Amino acid sequence: MAAWSQQSDLANAAILAAFGQPVSYQQGAGDPFTVTGIVDKRTDEQRHPDTVYARLFVVLSDFSVPPDHGDEVTVDGAPYTVFEVQNDSAGGCWLSIREKI
Repeated sequence: MAAWSQQSDLANAAILAAFGQPVSYQQGAGDPFTVTGIVDKRTDEQRHPDTVYARLFVVLSDFSVPPDHGDEVTVDGAPYTVFEVQNDSAGGCWLSIREKI
């Protein structure tokens, strides 16, 4: 039987394959790169009508340097800034992002 981390990796890969979309990610002055993420706009944007907020689920193994506050993400052509990072114990990460206006 596979270890928990292997099972988590398989689950994350299946979920991203089914529901993910490519997004452009940039850390500091580094070059942008593409990662697959799941965009969730159902919660925060409803509480903040003046700015669009969302959450982005990514897998930490897609990053050579962990995601951080201030990183930039482009989703469907719209630029966002990461303002909160929440790692989970299964190798995934939820990024709270705010659209740059």
